Amino acid sequence: MGLLHCPLCIGLAVLSAVRFMAHVVLALQLEMQRTQRTSHPADLLGTVFGL
Repeated sequence: MGLLHCPLCIGLAVLSAVRFMAHVVLALQLEMQRTQRTSHPADLLGTVFGL
């Protein structure tokens, strides 16, 4: 018995995939906003180098 044994399971699998992709898009948008606010290369990487 696989994933395709009932329509409910297919619908839940599709819904899970859509939710996952929505989270990926939101994370990318958040990262893009964060990188647009700063221009220092160390900040873009999320680290600060102590020289």
